[in-house]
Amino acid sequence: MKVMVNTYLYEIVTVLLYVLVGLFFNAYFSASSKVFSRVLKKYPDEKAGRLRVYLQRISGMFFLGFMPLALIYTLLPTTLMDYGGLPAEPKATLLWVLLFAMLIIPLILLKAKATSNLSVYPQIRTNKWNLNIVVLSGLTWIGYLLCYEFLFRGFLLFACQRAFGAVPAVVINMLVYSIAHIPKGKFETIGAIPLGLVLCVLTIETGSIWFAFLAHVIMALSNEWIALYHNKNMELKIKF
Repeated sequence: MKVMVNTYLYEIVTVLLYVLVGLFFNAYFSASSKVFSRVLKKYPDEKAGRLRVYLQRISGMFFLGFMPLALIYTLLPTTLMDYGGLPAEPKATLLWVLLFAMLIIPLILLKAKATSNLSVYPQIRTNKWNLNIVVLSGLTWIGYLLCYEFLFRGFLLFACQRAFGAVPAVVINMLVYSIAHIPKGKFETIGAIPLGLVLCVLTIETGSIWFAFLAHVIMALSNEWIALYHNKNMELKIKF
């Protein structure tokens, strides 16, 4: 028993420390406009801004996804399967995802035209969108959110559940998740609390991060595309 307790404490301390570091790097790369300035200064402003978003998301994949994965297989007595890496039951996951989409997309539509939303989304502030931009933005969103959900609903949630139990794990996760949204404004910081609750409960229920990942992708892409549609300064031109 003592060995098991020590193992859990070692795991939770390692995970919490990493989450703090990961949040720091994520906030830094997301908020700073100078991070990639040397690399991108040779490009026109609009293209540099677009590439900066791609690089921010790719750096997020590294700090929030690949580094925790390296910790799991080098420092911790666990495997990917211990952090929600199990394949979810397809029918149940699909049902939950569809129900979530039916609830969240109408809410996104309600706030889509708000100035506060259009000033932030789409994150890529290019005036003319083509198929390449839509696809690259979508793919980098998907990759980033997979790593993001692995950090929150995988790495953090399951480690806390093993150490403290389900309820404290959900509370800790909601708190850290809400703090992570502070740079995005009051609306998203408050909204992260009920969203975090739903994602945590269903992740624990299914034993997998896949619902949380798919739900987050639906939110991000629908918000991006709806905001693009309503943004008068942006134009979508897709040629096949």
